Amino acid sequence: MFKTAVVFTSLLCVLSWSLTAQVCHTKDLSAIETRLAQNQATAYSGQARTRAVQYVPVAMHATRNDDGMDGISEAQILDMMCILNDKYEDQEIQFYLTSPPIHYIFNSGINNAPGQFISQLRDARVPDAINVFVTNNINNQVGAAGFYQSPAGWDGNDFIVIARGFVYAQNVFPHEIGHFFSLLHPFHGWENNPWDENNWGNPVAANAPSDPGIFPQPVPNEFQNGSNCTTAGDRICDTPPDYLFALHPNQNACNNWPLSVRDPNNTIVNPQENNVMSYFNNCGDYIFTQGQKTAIQNDLFNSPDRAYVRLNYTPDMTAINSVPMLLSPEEGSTTNSSENVSFSWFPVFEAQYYVIEVDLSPGFSSPFRKSTVVGASTPSANFTDLEADTDYFWRVRPFTEYTTCTGYSDRGSFRTATSVSVEELTTITASSISPNPVKAGTDLHWQLDLTAPLSGTLRVYNINGQLSLESNGMWSNGTQIKSIPTTGLMSGVYIIVLESENKRKMERVVIE
Repeated sequence: MFKTAVVFTSLLCVLSWSLTAQVCHTKDLSAIETRLAQNQATAYSGQARTRAVQYVPVAMHATRNDDGMDGISEAQILDMMCILNDKYEDQEIQFYLTSPPIHYIFNSGINNAPGQFISQLRDARVPDAINVFVTNNINNQVGAAGFYQSPAGWDGNDFIVIARGFVYAQNVFPHEIGHFFSLLHPFHGWENNPWDENNWGNPVAANAPSDPGIFPQPVPNEFQNGSNCTTAGDRICDTPPDYLFALHPNQNACNNWPLSVRDPNNTIVNPQENNVMSYFNNCGDYIFTQGQKTAIQNDLFNSPDRAYVRLNYTPDMTAINSVPMLLSPEEGSTTNSSENVSFSWFPVFEAQYYVIEVDLSPGFSSPFRKSTVVGASTPSANFTDLEADTDYFWRVRPFTEYTTCTGYSDRGSFRTATSVSVEELTTITASSISPNPVKAGTDLHWQLDLTAPLSGTLRVYNINGQLSLESNGMWSNGTQIKSIPTTGLMSGVYIIVLESENKRKMERVVIE
């Protein structure tokens, strides 16, 4: 019927993804608990599942800073959808992108502290879709992976926020979708209070240490034998108890829980580490239990709050088994201009859209990566803000509203013309760095010819876009030489940037 491709697994290997202390910041857990109980208790009529596969629309919002920087790439959004569909495939629930496939928000506040902008996010929602906002941070908190915002239903808030640092964590986006469809954490009631013996005892008390800021009433602790599973913990009977063991210092990622902790009946608890709704990280085979799947389907197919995403629509299911062939700029060529560079490629017949990426880094991971989405009817794009006299790399990726597990074209390279772009520092008339390549531990010398004094910030980035050095300074007019230490820097390609008043000058160096 359908099959999610496994293209994204190679991306995970390349990134060597490793996450710690990933935390869901969903707050209105009592509201989810109430909705789950209503779904379980209500005898719905006339709304039973009628389709073999239910396709659910998702509106993905790429949130970036005011200047358009520091945000998720379009390709990463495609990878998110690929991971999501893989985790829900065995439930015969699949997700597709709305049109346009990606929506953009340029707001530094929302990008770094979305929890302070709930009403603005609510207003930015797209009708008839699950709205997902991918931000740089979750309220500037390290380890915060995302949250679902209640109340449910189009008249509520009913949206999801994901931190872009957790795009490839296979239990983050599917986890928040689980909350959307009424699932609770297996450690329900222990949020913010992971088990430790000094505080919570062994065996644990009858009730979880429910944070009063989250729970108006105490939450009973679930027994290992499941005898109170319908009224305690996450209210799902085939998920074993979990007292937030994932955040205990003795727990190592997805390894089996090592300590003997007893429930209120004095029975040793054995959690399910690879449950999608848990916090255990780096589990390669995250799963939903059958009870969780039933709860998800009950909410999607029967709840009135889910009518607006329960559409009778089948997306374009065409597989994409080829990649574009790059045409222009030709490999190794120099463009006629840096202010308006045209790109074209031989089209892929099955594609509805293309992502095109242009970057200083051959790994397409620098903070200066530029990208856009274009429709398949025009296999071409223009970029108007590239740096002059600079080497670039580019590639193209096809996709459809449903088929997002796709590959890239071969990587192309070109150099922009020697001209002044609108973003370049016009006070600099000449620039050179020596020696280049340079041996690690040897200072670089950046010579600049200036027509006027300049105050700016000098930054050095490695090829993965990580900031290696930063300094502020003043440069007088005339010929100036700035020494840049390389002590402590690994061998590789680096990008040196001098930025002043939202304009910049960049150079590429190699450290041997």
